[in-house]
Amino acid sequence: MNMGLQERYLYAQEEIEMVPSKMHLARGLGVFTGGGGYNNGGRGSGGHNEYKPVGFGEDGSNKASMAEHYKNMVEENPGNPMILRNYAEFLHKSKDLRGAEEYYSRAILMDPGDGEILSQYAQLIWELHGDEERALSYFQRSVQASPENSHVIAAYANFLWETEEGNLCTMPATRHQSAMIAATT
Repeated sequence: MNMGLQERYLYAQEEIEMVPSKMHLARGLGVFTGGGGYNNGGRGSGGHNEYKPVGFGEDGSNKASMAEHYKNMVEENPGNPMILRNYAEFLHKSKDLRGAEEYYSRAILMDPGDGEILSQYAQLIWELHGDEERALSYFQRSVQASPENSHVIAAYANFLWETEEGNLCTMPATRHQSAMIAATT
């Protein structure tokens, strides 16, 4: 049974076509149940295929069940920086700033090079403690870790604006900025 290259390719193509390809994508805290597509983003369409956050009612109620969901996730995956960060975000949005501080710092210990976590922690430090110097340090680390991340850059710029430190010279140069400076001199 010696098949040539062309026969193997055709056989493989037939096998691929026979495999069903239904897919469901996870989004945010809930699950997107398919359909929707680009135009309606999974909303509308007569109540079908809508995004449903886990544990939240339409009015944002059931925070307790959401908190319990996160606690279970953290218990099952105590070293997962994404879960720790997501729980910290939930606590931050729920105005439990002390709890958020704990989980952001745990996430940073697990992944000290994640610019998003560093940036969110810096925002929390500024909001909770008003510690400009410490927040600035974390923002600068976040920009160094993720110089291409627009959310990190925007959060840092907002912080500089709020603290009236709008001097962009304090911002660490990325490779693109360095190349532009070198090209103009």
